[in-house]
Amino acid sequence: MERMTNKQLQFITWLITTATDKCQTIEEVRELNREIRRHSDGLLEEELEEKQKE
Repeated sequence: MERMTNKQLQFITWLITTATDKCQTIEEVRELNREIRRHSDGLLEEELEEKQKE
């Protein structure tokens, strides 16, 4: 696994928090999370595992 620098992590954190601040409802946050997972390697499997637990 590639390691990210602190600056990269800070940028990602800023990007996600900026996007979620614009959401009006928790459902919008969940949709944003689904989009992030859809475009992130390895996170799709985590989402499927969470749904199976529900």
